[in-house]
Amino acid sequence: MSLAGVLASILFGISFLIFFPSPNEFFWDRFLVFVISFGSLFYTYKKNISPSSSGRFLNVVYYAHATQCVIAVAMNDFKVSYLLVLFITAQVSAYSFRREIEALIYLIYVNLISVGALYFLPQISKELKLLYVFFILISSILQFFVTRVKCKFVANMKMNEHLLKSLVAKTEDSIFITDIVGTIHDLNPKAEEMFGYSTQSFLSKDFEILRKNNLTQNEISEGLESLQKDNFWISQTTLVKSNGEEFPARIAIALLESGDKRYLIYRVQNITEIKESETLLMEAKEKAELAVVAKSQFLAVMSHEIRTPLNGVIATVSLLQQSEMNREQTELADTIMKSGQSLMMLINDILEFSKMESGKMQLDPRPCSLSEVVFDVVDLLRPHAVMKGLEIELSFDPKIPRGLILDDHRLRQVLLNLMGNAIKFTNQGRITVVCESDEVLHNKSKIKFKISDTGIGIPIEKQHLLFQSFSQMDASTSRKYGGTGLGLAISKQLIELMGGEVKIESEEGHGTTFSFAIWCDEVEIGSGNFLKKDSAKDQNIDEGIIHDLKILVAEDNLVNKQVLKFMLDKLGLQADFAENGFGVLEFCKDQKYDLIFMDMQMPEMDGVEATLQLRTKSGHQPIIIGISANAYAEDKSQCQKSGMNDFLPKPFDLHQLKNVVLKWQQLPDQKVHNAA
Repeated sequence: MSLAGVLASILFGISFLIFFPSPNEFFWDRFLVFVISFGSLFYTYKKNISPSSSGRFLNVVYYAHATQCVIAVAMNDFKVSYLLVLFITAQVSAYSFRREIEALIYLIYVNLISVGALYFLPQISKELKLLYVFFILISSILQFFVTRVKCKFVANMKMNEHLLKSLVAKTEDSIFITDIVGTIHDLNPKAEEMFGYSTQSFLSKDFEILRKNNLTQNEISEGLESLQKDNFWISQTTLVKSNGEEFPARIAIALLESGDKRYLIYRVQNITEIKESETLLMEAKEKAELAVVAKSQFLAVMSHEIRTPLNGVIATVSLLQQSEMNREQTELADTIMKSGQSLMMLINDILEFSKMESGKMQLDPRPCSLSEVVFDVVDLLRPHAVMKGLEIELSFDPKIPRGLILDDHRLRQVLLNLMGNAIKFTNQGRITVVCESDEVLHNKSKIKFKISDTGIGIPIEKQHLLFQSFSQMDASTSRKYGGTGLGLAISKQLIELMGGEVKIESEEGHGTTFSFAIWCDEVEIGSGNFLKKDSAKDQNIDEGIIHDLKILVAEDNLVNKQVLKFMLDKLGLQADFAENGFGVLEFCKDQKYDLIFMDMQMPEMDGVEATLQLRTKSGHQPIIIGISANAYAEDKSQCQKSGMNDFLPKPFDLHQLKNVVLKWQQLPDQKVHNAA
């Protein structure tokens, strides 16, 4: 408003000087209005006085100024040029008012004194007076509407400014406004509270005084690049309060441009609590990971400890079944064998679940024949179905490629689970297995599997429980049909690892259908990529003649040692026994063994270390079969890396032991290293 007074005074004074060289005008009054307006402007800016306080004083100046303008025009007989200068001056003055009502009153006042001056001067003709009045009224009305628009705009700006200042003042973060080089121009109350400095202490200071460490050149370059690209830059640093206390902070800097000026808005957030929470979360995560590792180790140890005596049970029963027994003894031996096998299945499920939980479950895709996998599973489960009076119907799409790359072991596990469940929960009717080619795209085949039964079915409200670990539909189901409730959870995880999704359709009392589809790469049978079964190594050669072999057994468990001795005696083989790896090395110094059964877990020196030492020596190299109650894939891999030729997981029976012996007895000594 003061600025408008200065401009109006200068405008009116210069107009008279240039256009009216000898008017009836006193310049001292013009100079006085200019001095008052300029003085008010300077004082308001210097002392930071609000416009509302200075405005009341300037209103008086403007009214006096308008009166003086009218007198000056009247003294010059209301010539058109003088009148135009009056209107321009009055309009500039009216435009400076911040409120509509003030501008309206001012314009009414200017009109009244102008019209009054016209009618008190008789030398002006009536027609000219009417013309002047009309001109004054029209100009004033137009000026009022222009001023009204301006006042509304200013009012909205003031409201937005007030709202913004209110938000900035009440925010929990510190706000700094700096120039482009970081010199502080303004800040909010939270900044004073956060750092302990007063506003005056901050002003004209560089923001860098608040940092513990100055920005490096690389940080400055990255920040400038981010500001130029996105007008935004976020960083984390350590800031220092006035008392020397340090705290971690997140700083968000926004670049704002106003005309040719550029400003930086710093938003500073104290992230001490966030950092503490992150630390607690990290500690909790590490504890959880340690707990998972501990659980996995516990399961591995317990698996080994349970498998070791279970090996003695199953192996002893298998030997017992080879002897002459009456009918009752045979039934008892069969019951023990079935119980041992059920316990083994339970242990395997728990181990699979442990791997699934820890994220260690992985696929091992390789070329194989899908038809062999499916037919093998059906052949394996058909006797169980026949015992319950059920039929198994298999539909295998002939369009399915003969060779596909997939993890046949895991797929077989899924099919065994789904078909086994179908047989378990079906009392009459049939089990239908459908395997079809659903889609072919770029040497990839989408194979769809569907396993349906006519069993008890599953209520809709309980279907969501199917794939949860250790869950079954109800307790009576568990009592009647048995099981751990892990099979479907493991199958679901395996199907998802293969890139598929298992679906279920079921109605209580009307059977259940499980379906899933997986994508497989095609491969030609007979090509270099297709791994055929090696008849000398992989086929079941239970029928055969065992040669006289020199055998060494490394086993520290007394029961397993006795069981192995019985089994080897049954096969007509004699063996030496070592307690640990040191014993193996001592035996091998003086004798050449054809076959060594090497337990992986033994005191003092385990089987892996003993194998490594044997393989580093030149001369005779025996066939080494790793035996272990641990059946993880990594255990088998460890056997292979150490130089063992094969792996026999506990528990094993007489047939499995015989097959291993027959498999390796013909292998020439010089090919031992290539057979692993």
